[in-house]
Amino acid sequence: MNFGGVLFWAGAIPLFLLILIPLVLVHEFGHFLMARLSGIRVLEFGLGFPPRAKVLGRDHETEYTLNYLPIGGFVRLEGEETNSDDPRAFTNAPLIKQVIVLAAGVVMNLLSAAVLFFIVAWVFNPVVQPTITLSNDPNDLNTPARVAGLQDGETLISIDGVPFRAPSVLEFSNSDVAAPWRQQLLSHAGQTVQLVVANTNGGQRTVDVALRVPDATHAGALGVALGSMVTSSGDPVSAAGLAVSGTGRAMDLILGALGDIARQFAANPGQAPAGVQGPVGIISDVGRVASQPNALMVFLLLAGVLSANLALVNFLPLPVLDGGKVVIMVVKRLFGAKGVSAVEAFAYVASFALLLAFISWLTYFDVIRGGAP
Repeated sequence: MNFGGVLFWAGAIPLFLLILIPLVLVHEFGHFLMARLSGIRVLEFGLGFPPRAKVLGRDHETEYTLNYLPIGGFVRLEGEETNSDDPRAFTNAPLIKQVIVLAAGVVMNLLSAAVLFFIVAWVFNPVVQPTITLSNDPNDLNTPARVAGLQDGETLISIDGVPFRAPSVLEFSNSDVAAPWRQQLLSHAGQTVQLVVANTNGGQRTVDVALRVPDATHAGALGVALGSMVTSSGDPVSAAGLAVSGTGRAMDLILGALGDIARQFAANPGQAPAGVQGPVGIISDVGRVASQPNALMVFLLLAGVLSANLALVNFLPLPVLDGGKVVIMVVKRLFGAKGVSAVEAFAYVASFALLLAFISWLTYFDVIRGGAP
C-alpha cells in the first residue's frame, strides 16, 4: 500500500466509526431504556467493548464504563447470560417484557434511520433531475442539442408539454432513473419537438429541436447525457413522508441483498456476491464520501442506510442477535425451561462464530476487489 492509501484509510476508518459508534449506542440505549422501564436490572452500560478502561460512573444499580475497543457499546442485564435468582433478572421477567427489551434496539435503529432520512429530505431534498450534459465526442459535436442552442446544466422540464418527474434519492431506486426521459425522446426520434428547459437560476425557455434517429455512430436522439442529483430546501411534511417510505425501501433493498447473498453462497461460495460489501468495502465508501461535493448529505444518507441495516440484521434469528434471542425466549417458555442452559450458551458462541465467518467471507472479497483508490 502506498502513502496515499495509508492516508485514505487513516481518514476513512475514523469516519466510519463516527457513524457506527452512535448507531450501536442508540441500539443499546433502546435495550437499556426498556429494561429500566420494565423493571429488569441493568448491571452495566458500556461504551466500546472490553477490556474495560475505566468506570465512568454508577447509579443505584448500573455501572457506566469506558472500554478499549471503540466499536460501539453494550448493555449487560442481570441473568441474561448466567443463571440468577434475582426476581428482577432478565430470564425471570415475563416473556412480553423480554421481547420488548430485545426489540427495543431494532426499533431505535429504525427510528434513527427515519430521523436521518428526514434531515436529508428536509435540509437537502436531493432529487435526480434530467440535467443536460452536452456531448464532447469530437466525432459527434453537431448534435441536435448543440444545433438548437441547449446549454450544459440546463434541466429538461417537458417534451411537447409532457412534464418530467424528478424522483427523490430517498426512493432508493435500483433502476436507471433517466430511462423514462430517454425513452420519451427516442419515441420522437426523427421528429421536431418542443422542449421546455430551465437554467440554473430557474428561468425557463422553449426550444424547438429536430431530434435525430440514433445509429451506430450517433447515440441518442438528442445527443446529450441526462441526469444529475440536485439539492434544494424541502418542506417538513414531504420530508416526513419520504423518511418513512425511504426507511421501508432501504429495508427492502437490504432484505433483497441478504437473499442474494444466501443464493450466491449456496450456488458458488467462491464468487463475490454482486452489489454486496463487507466492512472493508463500507469503510472505503465512507472514505470516498468525504471528497464528494455533498459530503455531509451523503454521509447522513449512508448513516441512515447503515442504521436500517443494523435493524434488519439484528432481527435475524441467530442466537447471538436480538431476533435469535427472542426465538430462544419463546422456545424456553413453550417448554417451561428456566435459567441459562449449556445448550443456550453454546448456541450463542456457535452463532457468534458463524457471524464472524460470514463477515470474514465478505471481507475477503472486499480485499480482492481492492478498497482504497
